Amino acid sequence: MKKSYLRGTRLKIFIAINLIFVSLIATRASYNSYTKSAETLYNEGDQFTGNYSGITYIKLEALEKLDIVDEKLADDEKFYMVQHENGFVILKATQKDIKKLIQSSDVPEGKIINLKDKNLYSIIDVIEEKGSKGKTNISSELLDKFNTAADHSTLIKVRILEVIKDLGLDKTEANYKSKLQEKPFISNIYIKVPGTIYYLGIYGFPAAIVLATLLLIRSIIKGIRKSKAEYEELFIEYPETEYDVDILVRDAKYINKNLRVLIYKDALVFYGGVFNFELLSGFSKITFSDIRDSDSKDRVQDYTAEIHREFESNEVIKMCSYYKDAIAEITELGKILKEEYGKEVEYDF
Repeated sequence: MKKSYLRGTRLKIFIAINLIFVSLIATRASYNSYTKSAETLYNEGDQFTGNYSGITYIKLEALEKLDIVDEKLADDEKFYMVQHENGFVILKATQKDIKKLIQSSDVPEGKIINLKDKNLYSIIDVIEEKGSKGKTNISSELLDKFNTAADHSTLIKVRILEVIKDLGLDKTEANYKSKLQEKPFISNIYIKVPGTIYYLGIYGFPAAIVLATLLLIRSIIKGIRKSKAEYEELFIEYPETEYDVDILVRDAKYINKNLRVLIYKDALVFYGGVFNFELLSGFSKITFSDIRDSDSKDRVQDYTAEIHREFESNEVIKMCSYYKDAIAEITELGKILKEEYGKEVEYDF
């Protein structure tokens, strides 16, 4: 056995290091979202071009209200054709969403809202035809409605006339199609305005990760301090162990390497998690328990020992993780503590 103040904290340290990196990434993303404008983020490359799902940014040029009817639309929702810098896409939105999208307190009257002169950039959520776990966001029937709406869209018809005019005498089927594809209509996705859940995620998630990281670091520091204090108590009580901790194993009256517990002279030592040194004269009762998985109450994860002290608060010590014969070996340890050292022993399995 080697002296180690990190005993029982190494996994926590590994997790904490990873959480620190995740915290930095999440905090940076949240900071950028809070401090940078939609235009800045768009110009830095976070922009909707058609090959994107999730949160991104769009430069709006025009909106056209569509007559699409669908059972999944809420009472106040409608579909719109959106003309943006890189093409055309369907929008699903309420009047409140439209106000947020065009950054206005009012929605202009009329079927078409022209936004080209406003240099308007907005945040959007891109919804793909197929979502996670095979969920269908756009049914085949709705996809057909999108394509039919595009065929009758005024915005797209104006775009076609502009292409024909620009090509002039150079108009061939090949360059006509090529020109249209410079700003295509993408039918197998639609966009929407991000809701409250997004903003809770972008600001709440980093805060939760940072808090979890700080709490974990605090737990690590507490564990290291606990180990240091326990070793110091051991060295004071048994000076011969200070430069030869392995003597605990060599001269143990009882040892169980599976449980990570031993009895040395008049002390009970746990070394499975944070190092713990208990004089047998310091407690009168011990309770052995199991910790079960929160997802499955039938599955044991760890075993613990609770030390009951008369004039101090009780202390729960992690002994070991689950293995086949753990209960039998814990029962054997309890029998030794009861019969040879007169301790009251309880089991809570």
